[in-house]
Amino acid sequence: MRIVINDYAGLTFPLELSKELSKRGHRVTHTFTQSCGISPMSNEENYEQKIHFVNIDSCRVKKDNLIKRWFQERKYGKLAVKELAGFSPDVIISGNTPLIAQKKIINWANINGIPAIFWLQDLLSIAAKTILSDVNKAIGTIMYRYFGSIEIDALRKANHIIAITEDFLPFLKQWNIDTDKVSFIPNWGPIEKIPVINRRNKFSIKYELNDKFVVLYSGTLGKKQDIKLIAETAEKLADDNEIIFIVATDKRGHNLFKQHLAKNDFPNLLKIPLQNVSIYPYLLASSDVALVTLAATAGMYCAPSKLWSIYCAKKPAIVAVDKGNLCARITESINAGIVTAPGSVNECIAAIRELKENKSLRLSMGMNAREYAEKYFPISKIGDAFETIIQNVMNK
Repeated sequence: MRIVINDYAGLTFPLELSKELSKRGHRVTHTFTQSCGISPMSNEENYEQKIHFVNIDSCRVKKDNLIKRWFQERKYGKLAVKELAGFSPDVIISGNTPLIAQKKIINWANINGIPAIFWLQDLLSIAAKTILSDVNKAIGTIMYRYFGSIEIDALRKANHIIAITEDFLPFLKQWNIDTDKVSFIPNWGPIEKIPVINRRNKFSIKYELNDKFVVLYSGTLGKKQDIKLIAETAEKLADDNEIIFIVATDKRGHNLFKQHLAKNDFPNLLKIPLQNVSIYPYLLASSDVALVTLAATAGMYCAPSKLWSIYCAKKPAIVAVDKGNLCARITESINAGIVTAPGSVNECIAAIRELKENKSLRLSMGMNAREYAEKYFPISKIGDAFETIIQNVMNK
């Protein structure tokens, strides 16, 4: 079968899915872009499987310029459709993609009679409304109407929807989406790529971390994340010589982080770029606890997938998100970390200090996290779930 997996964001776990499907004999084209600032994917291995990587990389996306961003994302849609036409797929799975591009891809699939699966990672129109309403409610409402019409149209036209959490179901029902065509597959961490590594390793040695308690935030920083919480937590821990706070993000993220700091720097703050996939497991291994945050209102429209990589690394997490969010629910249910209220610096600091002082708690939470990852994240299980859905869609 000829399968396209379109993952605009260029994340690791969709790449692992493409590789797994290719190993099963499918001819896979994996489209993505490095222009949105995510750390470059690694495809250094020489695959004998039938898989084709396409980096649709026009120019760096201007994330903070809505007009330029709209044109760039529209261009991505056009270029993606051109690639699709050249590949002539039997089925398309598209996710992590801006709505204007997603709609172009699904419309093209409909016109050409090709089944399209909408891989629903975030409710982007809800995100736009929530974020922009903080600036101006009228603008937020206008943008929701615009992006909502695009998102709803694409969801309705998709032959199937794979949602990462059942939390999206009330919105889909509200939008009159046929819920019979909705399946749920939570995101996962690439457990085969993130083994358990010694706390003392080449990364911890390079950055002199072995005698410190390391609090890590790694990932993009933008409107969804609570940057203020991270910055204020780091600053309030600045006088603790036993703690080092690592922030690993892209250039834009560091600029936004800097805006929330009262001081530009302090001795126990280490700011580094996003690490590529070969170094990332060592970064995780060098931490004692990892931080996952969402802005207070973001929990309704997304579930931060960075948590699953933390699970793979056998590390406890401080999950500063709404308790109703999927990530918070799982973390609490398996005791893999501490869930704190969104925006609460005091709760976050208390959780850090509790884990710092209680090594046995850290180890048990990390063990619970890894056991969950080993049970649910093997790519063979994920591949089975996706392949079943693909076959069902193709047979309709």
